[in-house]
Amino acid sequence: MAALDVSLRPITRDDLPRIAGWLTEPHVAAWWQTSSDLTDVEAEYLPCITGDDPTEVFAIEIEGRPIGLIQRYLIGDDAGWARAMAAAGVRADRSAGIDYFVGDPALVGKGIGSAVIASFTDQTFSRYPTADAVAVAVQQANRASWRALERAGYVRLWAGQLDSDDPSDAGPAYVYAKSRPAAA
Repeated sequence: MAALDVSLRPITRDDLPRIAGWLTEPHVAAWWQTSSDLTDVEAEYLPCITGDDPTEVFAIEIEGRPIGLIQRYLIGDDAGWARAMAAAGVRADRSAGIDYFVGDPALVGKGIGSAVIASFTDQTFSRYPTADAVAVAVQQANRASWRALERAGYVRLWAGQLDSDDPSDAGPAYVYAKSRPAAA
């Protein structure tokens, strides 16, 4: 595949119908156990757009066309998630987290995800200077996702069942992390 012009931009209200559509795609719906109803998508993402939720959400674009979503946050900003990740060996007070998906089914399996994850992880370290690591929980059955993390330089830290109220976290999971690179 020829090099693509991949970029990120903060999502806007205009992206919400597209996100709702992506959430219905089988390759996304299998892992993002969240409602695709536009009202529910608005309730989830409008606080991120307005700054009322500290999670930063970005549209992944190729050649200016939105094709997916990636978000970042400090794990310690959510006490329940911090406890779940700490039980998996993540230092929640010193770690950021990311979540992602390529929504366009025609672009899955093309290496876009791992390239975006690698670049976004570097940006996340710049955004959160106190984070020593970026950690991600992924379902064990979601081989494409954890392989993308491995290609982006993440290391598997843990395997087990997370204690989380989020339906997307049901079932056996892996926790991956990438440590902040040492200063040169």
